[in-house]
Amino acid sequence: MPPSNIDYSKISPDHFFANESEKTKLNWFAFELAREVDHVVPYKFKKYLAKRGCTKETFNMSCVKLAGLLQKEAVNSLSSGNTMCLSYEAIEKAFNKPKLNKKAINDLLSCVQSAWDNLLRMCVSCPSACVSNKDDYCEMFNDKMYYK
Repeated sequence: MPPSNIDYSKISPDHFFANESEKTKLNWFAFELAREVDHVVPYKFKKYLAKRGCTKETFNMSCVKLAGLLQKEAVNSLSSGNTMCLSYEAIEKAFNKPKLNKKAINDLLSCVQSAWDNLLRMCVSCPSACVSNKDDYCEMFNDKMYYK
């Protein structure tokens, strides 16, 4: 993962690699998952988090951290054909500031499940097969369009 001095005002591909060898399709999948989590969490819930000290940057860092934590689970789930098992612990670990109550964690868990389902629907028709080809180099990391 990249150094901590990176700008987190938005979720960007450079949050998912520190050097050329980490520009893998699995890391691209994690980038897409983090963006999708950000997309599905409702504005009202983000406002709730903001009132508790969770800035946009902190929220984005948490999405990036969660996507990294779920990479192994994603590979296991997709290679075995089993349902993805999202853990309460992963949500707690990624979104640890501010400290969230059980209802907030459950709400985030539902959002992450929706993000996961949305991403898989998109992945079905994508020729990149990022999880199946997880170690392959991903050219999309070099496309400046994703950094705007």
